[in-house]
Amino acid sequence: MIKNFIIATTFMASAAVADTTVVNTGSDSGGFNAVMSMVADKLGTNVVQAGNPVIASSYFDGGDVVTMWSTEWPADDTLPQPTIDGDTIVALQVYETILCSREYASLADLNGETIKVATWGESPAVNKFLGELGTEVGATFEVVPYEGSGGTTRGYLGGDADTIFTIQTRQPKVEADGTCFAFSADGGLNFAFIDLILAVNASEETVATLRNAVTEMSATEAWQTSFEGTVTYVIDDANKADVVAKTNAAIQLNMN
Repeated sequence: MIKNFIIATTFMASAAVADTTVVNTGSDSGGFNAVMSMVADKLGTNVVQAGNPVIASSYFDGGDVVTMWSTEWPADDTLPQPTIDGDTIVALQVYETILCSREYASLADLNGETIKVATWGESPAVNKFLGELGTEVGATFEVVPYEGSGGTTRGYLGGDADTIFTIQTRQPKVEADGTCFAFSADGGLNFAFIDLILAVNASEETVATLRNAVTEMSATEAWQTSFEGTVTYVIDDANKADVVAKTNAAIQLNMN
């Protein structure tokens, strides 16, 4: 199981990190921009507002770069494909998921059942995951679709389905009428919504310093308030294999 790597460090921007280019691949008002802006402030630099991964990639050959990268993008071979591995991942920003029910209390209980499950209706990755999970536990999932986690929760609590697959931040409301019994946070579910803080063409020194910076930032009230509902996993020697496996699982579920 991945554990948060939160330590007290003193961050000092080296000459290499001072020259790092911070590139926002998203809009100038979204979550990616919020993360990259905090990173840039920490490094004492500015954010390059690329707006999409194609324009962002034009900065990749100019030296050390740190950016945000979606685990959906490797599935699109028309987009740039930076290296994503244990040497380039700085941290994951993750919405962990849960499976809960008022009818069932464990994955073993699902065997042989056809289960109506409230979840996202326009997510091929979620549908693929539920198909794979059904095969694994010997069940068939019939999706009762909603646009987001809020609608999914309301539909479940309203009785449209007896089982729900949603993000872990919804657990307190869901458990008002049911039991949550499987979690991505402990590896019981092989699906979470993951975005990467990624170093591109960066030196080992830069990557290490970026990891220390995100470790410090993720422990602050400003970070936790801005990204409420997410968990930040900063990579280190102890959790590297788990972080990479979690990332690869998300990428594979987005592949056709």
